[in-house]
Amino acid sequence: MIQDYLGAREKYEDVPLLKMVDNRHGGLPFFIRKYSLIKATTKFHRHEYMQINYIYQGKGKHIVNNHQFDIIKGDIFVIPPYVPHSILASDDSVMEIFEFEFVPEFINQDFDRIENAASFMDFAYIEPFLVSENKVKPRLNILGKKQVEIENILNEALIEYKEKPSGYQLLIKSLLLKLLIIVGREFTSNVESSEDHSVFTRYRDAIQSAVKYMEEQYSEDLSIEHMAKRFLLSQSYFSYLFKSITGKTFIEYLNGVRISKALELLKNTDKRVLDICYDVGFRNINHFNRMFRQLMGVSPMEYRKRKES
Repeated sequence: MIQDYLGAREKYEDVPLLKMVDNRHGGLPFFIRKYSLIKATTKFHRHEYMQINYIYQGKGKHIVNNHQFDIIKGDIFVIPPYVPHSILASDDSVMEIFEFEFVPEFINQDFDRIENAASFMDFAYIEPFLVSENKVKPRLNILGKKQVEIENILNEALIEYKEKPSGYQLLIKSLLLKLLIIVGREFTSNVESSEDHSVFTRYRDAIQSAVKYMEEQYSEDLSIEHMAKRFLLSQSYFSYLFKSITGKTFIEYLNGVRISKALELLKNTDKRVLDICYDVGFRNINHFNRMFRQLMGVSPMEYRKRKES
């Protein structure tokens, strides 16, 4: 995902790049702190790791890629690796900020198993690269009970980090995952309830083109990675938009297209079921038979016999 954008970020090579070891925290894959800004600005910088910032108190400015955005209490924003940014405190306000830094590998294996990870990864990886077009602000404002819940998570994580009791790393990881899920859900809700649905509108044509491509090239070895690259989207964002716009996951839709083509071949040709399986894009006859029965309620042979009778 972020690798897709690194080539375009070469112009920021002169911006200081911070590494996790710079925190001098014993080689841990994460770093947590709560700090104050009073009439000050953090140095314009980048990280090799991911960083979550939550505004616990006060107001100020967040500068990303030379664009400034107002930030207030309850705002949470995610800075992906290599994206230059800084935070500016307002002259009349003391800013208190929770900072949660972690290397993607710390939770990467869990992202593959969490349904809501896709929306969070869009918020983390996609949103900052849209700010140059002023399409999406690089922050999410949390209100009410969710704000309290997030602050409780961050406070507990900070205490665990400082005191380091037995099992603290595992507990911090679970707290981080909970935080990511909450943020992902809030981001999804925020996008879906927006008046102009700008994010969906922006990429609706791309998803419709992807659907057309699948319906024409169904026999190819199509993968979500291939499709996302073809239509210039991250895998997580492509998955998220595809499900939101079509109502089905990429695999569900692709299997449906392939089974539909198989029905035509079973009805109108004398081809063997095995040949039809490969003609429509399946690479395993058992998987083909299973998907066919799941969608049609009968096996391919039973379907053909019924059409012949």
